[in-house]
Amino acid sequence: MKRAIFYHCAQLFFLILILLIGGCSKKENIASKTDEYIDQAEILNPLNLVVSAANKDLIELSWDKVNSSHFKPVSYAIYVDNKLVAKDLSITKYSLINLLGDTNYKIRVIASSQTGITQEQSIDARTVGGSTTNGSTYVEYKIHTQSRITGNNSIRLLEDGGHLICTFLQHEGGETNFKLIVYRTNNKGQIIWYRLIQDLNYYDLPPHVVLPSKQDEAFIIVKHDIYVIDQTNGKLKLEKPVSIDLSPNDYVSSVQFDASQNMIMGTGGGELLKVTTSDFKVVWKRKNSSVGISSIQLDNAQQIYYSLLDSEATKIKVQKTDRDGNVLATFEFDGKLPGDYERQYHMPILLKDKNDIFYLWGFDFYSYSLRYVKFDKNGNVKAKLGEYVNLKPAGAFFDNDNNIVVYGQQEGGGISTYGTINKYDSDLKLLSTLQYPNLEMHMFKNMTQNVDNSYNLFFYYIQTWSYENLNFIYIKTKSNGQL
Repeated sequence: MKRAIFYHCAQLFFLILILLIGGCSKKENIASKTDEYIDQAEILNPLNLVVSAANKDLIELSWDKVNSSHFKPVSYAIYVDNKLVAKDLSITKYSLINLLGDTNYKIRVIASSQTGITQEQSIDARTVGGSTTNGSTYVEYKIHTQSRITGNNSIRLLEDGGHLICTFLQHEGGETNFKLIVYRTNNKGQIIWYRLIQDLNYYDLPPHVVLPSKQDEAFIIVKHDIYVIDQTNGKLKLEKPVSIDLSPNDYVSSVQFDASQNMIMGTGGGELLKVTTSDFKVVWKRKNSSVGISSIQLDNAQQIYYSLLDSEATKIKVQKTDRDGNVLATFEFDGKLPGDYERQYHMPILLKDKNDIFYLWGFDFYSYSLRYVKFDKNGNVKAKLGEYVNLKPAGAFFDNDNNIVVYGQQEGGGISTYGTINKYDSDLKLLSTLQYPNLEMHMFKNMTQNVDNSYNLFFYYIQTWSYENLNFIYIKTKSNGQL
């Protein structure tokens, strides 16, 4: 028995000894191995250089912050036409000044790591301005060769006869590759400056150019954001936009000033709100409708009126509120013409004269034909369209003689489409019609009038298999509206 126990203990001791010897050998093998660490190459991310603004003697550049994968400091240098103009920069925005107007420049930005690794990008840029020799009033707006101006727009006529224009710049490379562009023109339609604003999912929404009483400022309102811009040079007065508290998918669809120069806004989701122009605070907000609010007007008592954009409704609807946005009445108008079945209507244009008479303009969804209603502040109908008119209106305004100018798109024979201008008196009697069949097929997007009664026309050509011009067009007419 003792001999068996001794035998098992000897076996256990021998096994432990083997394990100890093997462990020591393994440690020696690990310690004797060479270091297998591989040094990764340093990488810099792309610059994504863009021209963010320009005028006749300035080009503003901006680019993404470049980081080193080894966390080394990175600085920037700028070359213009192969000449060094700035180095050791740490900023990601730079303005080239004292340039020549209407001139091309080749610009290169180089990002350099402390270790000497570089990343660079070159772009071609052009200043705007210059002068015309023939006094032409036809301008095709194009900022870059690889982009086009397109989409929804808002245009304001300025006191000097120029315009402040907000629309979208689409770059090649995708249907949603857009930036918001704001530019100012002189009275000949030439661009004085432009400013690009990074798109924040704006591209399918309507922008609004709003001119407060402070003459050197303009507000650009799109979605739920407000940008403050200097009219004279396009400089953003706030580095970031002010965001209004709206639902995530809601957006500002209409804006109007009240008597105190605060803003009354309507949204696509049916909210009405008052926002101060001093600090953009919301004074009050009302959820008055489940459908979009368009074209706000205020009567002499500061009561608020706006059309409701309900594509399912067979009645034309206008809502009236008190000055605090509380609903007082909802007016319903029948838009049917004699012999019509039930239709749906889009009535986004509301005008008001000094006597608190309202004029509502839009079209029938079925045939895209004109509809209008004239009514007083109590919703009593004074006049309405009684016959078919082949016109899909894009906008309307009171002219210098207090007649109403309505402009839009008219379908001609076959596939022909022309911009059309109808002029009505206050009783909505048609006074005149202007069309421009000598231009390629086109549709007006916006229009203003000068003090000499000439019109400023903004439009796109319609693309066909035989004609392609994707530019945004400006024409100034003669005083009689002719080209």
